[in-house]
Formats: sequence, C-alpha cells, structure tokens
Amino acid sequence: MPTKHTTILVTGCAGFIGSQFVLSFKERFPKATIVGIDDFSTGRRDAVDRSIIFYEGSICDGAFLDTVFKKHKPDYVFHFAALPRISFSVKHLSRTTDVNIGGTVSLLEKCRDYGIKRFIFSSSSSVYGNNKELPTSEKNSIPNPVSPYALHKYAGERVCRLASTLYRFDTVCLRYFTVFGPGQFGDSAYATVISAWLTGLYFPSEKELFLEGTGRQSRDFCYVDNVIQANINAMLSEKHFNGDAFNIAHGETTSLLSAKKMIEKFSGKKLNLSKRPIRPGDVKDTHADISKAKKQLKYKPTVNFENGLKKTIAWFEQRHAGTKQ
Repeated sequence: MPTKHTTILVTGCAGFIGSQFVLSFKERFPKATIVGIDDFSTGRRDAVDRSIIFYEGSICDGAFLDTVFKKHKPDYVFHFAALPRISFSVKHLSRTTDVNIGGTVSLLEKCRDYGIKRFIFSSSSSVYGNNKELPTSEKNSIPNPVSPYALHKYAGERVCRLASTLYRFDTVCLRYFTVFGPGQFGDSAYATVISAWLTGLYFPSEKELFLEGTGRQSRDFCYVDNVIQANINAMLSEKHFNGDAFNIAHGETTSLLSAKKMIEKFSGKKLNLSKRPIRPGDVKDTHADISKAKKQLKYKPTVNFENGLKKTIAWFEQRHAGTKQ
C-alpha cells in the first residue's frame, strides 16, 4: 500500500487517461508523491493537476528523464504517454515510431538505472488486429497488428518483457479496449467515436458529425474508471508479472449504431451523421475476454457502457451549460 514515502511517475499526465488517473490516485492515496511529465504534443495544459510535481518534457529526451528519475527516484512508473490514434500513425510513421517505441525504451532504461519496482505499460487492443475469435483472449488470440500504432504497442509489450528478463525489475502490460469517459475531448488525439459524437452534438462548431463505415462495427467500450482501477490493481499486486499482458475492458460489445441510439435517448438530441469510409488500419469488431485480468489482477469493471455513457453525457452537458453563462 502506497505511503508518504511512495513516489509514482505518471507519463502523459496531461492526456485523457493520465490526467484522470492522477485525480483518482491522489484521492485514494493522498500521502503518496505524484510526479508527472508531459510535452503537450497531445495533452492539455489545463488537465495537469496543480498539486502534483510536474515537468514539461519528452520521454524521448534521455537527459530530461535522468533529471526527473535522479531527483525523485520513483517506485512505480505508469506509462500513459504516446502519440495515439491509428490514422495519425499511418500518416506519421517515423514520428510516432520514435515516440511510441523509442520513448518507451528510454523510460525502461531509466527504470533499470534507478531501480524502480514496477513499470505499468498502457498497451492497446489494437495489437490483435482483425482477430476472428471473439471474445478475444490473451492466450488464444495471436497479436497481428494492422497499423503502425498497433505495432508500436505490441513492440512496447515485447520490450517490457525483455526488460524484466534482462534487468530484474517487474513490468506489466494492460491492453485497453476503446476507453471513453469525462475528460475526453472530441477534437483531441485521444478521441473515440463517443467523445467525437458528443462534441459535435454539444459543440457543433468544433466537430463535424460523421459515421465511418456502416455503423455495424462494434466495440468493447471501457469506461475510464475501470482502466484506472486496473492500473492501481497492477501496482498493488504481489505477483511478479514479467511483462505479461492483460485485456482491460468491460467484456461486453456494442455496435456503433446502438451507441448512436443510446446517445440520442440519454441526451434527447438527434445525431445527424454524414457517411465516410472506414479508416485504413481500423478493425471491424472488438470484444474482450477479461477472465485473466479478473483472476490475476482482481480486476472487476464497475461501470458498464450504459452508465458510463450517462456520466459522459452529463459531463458534456455541464461543459455546454458553462459556455452559456
């Protein structure tokens, strides 16, 4: 259990998941020290919690990382930082590879040099590609990345496992399935179809409303609080993971057309969507088998898609009301 002597480092603390994680971690472990880093390539300055120790810089900058690790000597590292979005990685292969693979390797080197206890890596369900076996399990579904971003995440997993073997500190990889929730802006690199649609619904000047493909494609949407719980459980576990990977989702699947109907029902607003083709590198369906995470991480998703969607709509309504005052 973290104490006043425990220090954690959170990369990407200005991003959607990283910033929400900081808020929850601080509330649960008020005596622990939280150090955050972000270069604002995709994060928001107003998302950084002012009560934490914050450094602006890149995970690819070894000298910068040395300064942070040497001064604070973190016990645990939560690695949320990345250049996300499949379409962006297809267009910017070199840049995203440098950050998503090179940055992860740089962090792992510092973890080795400064003796951290555990490195918790944010991976992605995209590593599975167009997997035909649903629900997808870690044991029976072989990773088959079909985009640069997916390949970056799978490479990060392999490097984590290698680092545990070579350098004797623990690593664990969490494969997130379509994370959504309050704090996710529709115009950001972290945007899901949920945040994009809600942004276009409540702030039409900021986002065009559109549907890619038929809408029959489905996602295992995972509310952000469930992801935060998984990260904390991974830190608290007494197991030695040695780079093992776990699906983090709700374990249920929802088509985009069904999500559209639910948004219209809960918001009382009509989604008028223009049609666009499927993005290169995107997958048709995702549905996670989360039994391994339940058993080994004691992971138990507490917020399902419907309730998470209601909470997310309430956040957008609150933001919209604020702009009218």
